[in-house]
Amino acid sequence: MFVVFLVMFIVTALISWSWVRGIDYMKENHPNYKGEDFLGDDFVHTASGRDMWDDYDEDTAHYEGDF
Repeated sequence: MFVVFLVMFIVTALISWSWVRGIDYMKENHPNYKGEDFLGDDFVHTASGRDMWDDYDEDTAHYEGDF
């Protein structure tokens, strides 16, 4: 049982260490990055160059009984 807790602690410590190291890297090398291009207010989910939500049609849904 002790071995399981030790392995869990080591894995958690490695993940935490690499996460903090990544945050430090971004802060030092890209200080002006705010992450707005990731999920900002103007986020549009696109697929193959067009907006998926504008092309969405509820009549194209398939249900279990349709197969």
